[in-house]
Amino acid sequence: MTRPGPDRSVLLDALAAHVLDHGLNTASLRPLAAAAGTSDRRLIYHFGSKDGLIAALLRHLADRMQAGLNSALPPGPFASEQDLLATVVGLMRSAPFQPYVRVWFDIVSAAAQGQVAHRAAGREILDLYRDWIADRHPDGPSAAPRLLALVEGILVLDALGQTALADAAIAGA
Repeated sequence: MTRPGPDRSVLLDALAAHVLDHGLNTASLRPLAAAAGTSDRRLIYHFGSKDGLIAALLRHLADRMQAGLNSALPPGPFASEQDLLATVVGLMRSAPFQPYVRVWFDIVSAAAQGQVAHRAAGREILDLYRDWIADRHPDGPSAAPRLLALVEGILVLDALGQTALADAAIAGA
């Protein structure tokens, strides 16, 4: 008799922990399977393909990040766009969210290289994040895309060691 393996949610939690620690771009099936305490064949069984695994994993990470953001900032408009921007960037710069930012850049990099699963997941994550910002933006949903683009640009500046330039952008918003 074959022992049942871990269920999908247990696998996704283990895979998410591994990816948050080690990044996504270097993740291949065998190290992911080892991190989840299963085999690469079992991962394919649960997720159908490597693309299916990546899509489910990225959705799981997005849901975890959104839960963390919701916990840190309840819905409701901020007093000003600048307050919202400074608060969101502060969260993204904080230790609990830095692993998510690093994985986000892995997703963007893979999407830019034509990885279909990463591009689709990236769009879905951006939609979630845009809606999250829209729920808190003092000017309503129509202002969320611009603030989202500003946050993304600030995160790129931070990643390139240009925090002073990023801070100037926040101050000028």
